[in-house]
Amino acid sequence: MSVLYFGDPEGALALLDAGVSLCGVVHGRPGGRGRLALLRRVGDLPRFVGLDLKSPAAVSRLAALQPTRLVSGFYPHLIPAPILALAPGVNVHPSLLPRWRGPDPCGWTLRAGDAEAGMTVHVLTEALDEGPILATRRVPILPHESCGHLAERLEPLSALFLAEIVARLEAGEVITPRPQGEGATWAAQLSPDALEIDWAKPAEAVYGWIRAAAPDPGAFTGLEGELLVVYSGRVVESGAFAALPPGAPFIQGGALTIRCGDAASLRIGRARLGRKATSGRALARLLTHATGA
Repeated sequence: MSVLYFGDPEGALALLDAGVSLCGVVHGRPGGRGRLALLRRVGDLPRFVGLDLKSPAAVSRLAALQPTRLVSGFYPHLIPAPILALAPGVNVHPSLLPRWRGPDPCGWTLRAGDAEAGMTVHVLTEALDEGPILATRRVPILPHESCGHLAERLEPLSALFLAEIVARLEAGEVITPRPQGEGATWAAQLSPDALEIDWAKPAEAVYGWIRAAAPDPGAFTGLEGELLVVYSGRVVESGAFAALPPGAPFIQGGALTIRCGDAASLRIGRARLGRKATSGRALARLLTHATGA
């Protein structure tokens, strides 16, 4: 039995650690966490970088490796049908499928206010993230966790989970796939221009929007005629400022705070005003100086 692996080095290392035999590695992109460790482990094992999987030459080169299983871990491209026909395949996706198929599952998990994230190992198919499910694992979302931190935390966990399931399959265990069923949601990759904050939404939704866009490129709004990019904050009671309209800035607790669409407000934490890194407290001082208060 021999696995042809598609994806980042971390997944290949996890497979090797689980005792899975590899016949080749197709890198989805140059570099990646664990690349040097992988080079030390695999020796002369065939590896491919920048391989055009749609070309007949690529299909021939990969077929010559005689894989008995295809395994994908965070591979950034669809694997075409001629390659999928070489052997049965599995993939890991960092969401609880069928919820949040697509390229930005962590971002949409936070935007939606989901209580937990997770990972799913599923059968590889031509359609993105639509294959029958072999196994899922739930992961709690940490308080104030950003999309970047959640994605960084899920990637090594997903690699280990994928390796665990593949090792069981390679050992001969029968895991019956189950259909994903109804309720699929799509996690589109939003452009930076689509990340403007809608202050008319409830404060928790605004907070989720900000976390989902952090640390890059960040959710944005306008302040005093300049672009304000918000990277962190927290929901607070509006208190005496509850009568202000959504989007109105005020100073509370020594920091810039902005009214949202419900009874609460969002206190700004880390931010950038124009090209300058700043904070809610620094913005409060700036706003006080500008108004002469």
